[in-house]
Amino acid sequence: MASRIHARAASIRLATILLVLISAAYASASRPLPPPVVSKAPGIHPLGKGRHTWFGVRMYDATLWIVGPQWSAAAPQALDIEPGRDVPADTLIKNAIAEMRDLKVGDEGKLRVWQGELKTVIPNVRQGDQIVIFCPDTNRTIGYLNESKTGEINDPSFCPAIMSVWLHPQTKHQSMRKSLLRQ
Repeated sequence: MASRIHARAASIRLATILLVLISAAYASASRPLPPPVVSKAPGIHPLGKGRHTWFGVRMYDATLWIVGPQWSAAAPQALDIEPGRDVPADTLIKNAIAEMRDLKVGDEGKLRVWQGELKTVIPNVRQGDQIVIFCPDTNRTIGYLNESKTGEINDPSFCPAIMSVWLHPQTKHQSMRKSLLRQ
């Protein structure tokens, strides 16, 4: 009887450990990018992944996708963002512009232009959506929501500016930057 109880307890412990490992593997797996991104950037792969929280509440998860062995602003790249909550487009745009302003990546005139362009690319998002900011080359930035293209910005200075929100050495999101760049 005692051996059955020990065997059953061991089975339960093993099942619990396996469940935790499977859950951790699933949580760290990256969602696939939209097919047009993959076709325009052969060999694109995830470099790093991070989570942004605010007072312990998950705001979003982000994955940086690159071509090659390390991140380069000149190479194709994508930032895959999965919101942890519903967020209106105006809030996303306002926050992105504020971050770029704080980092001084554009003058006020350029920030106003980018704000208008972002309104054509950034939609309202819901928890669990997939938002992809894709820079296939140094001239364009393409937005996707759940595999559908939302728009394109044809400005060579925009991709470095928007990516600076997460990747600039002085970003206020240092732990996210380190996770995305695997530092």
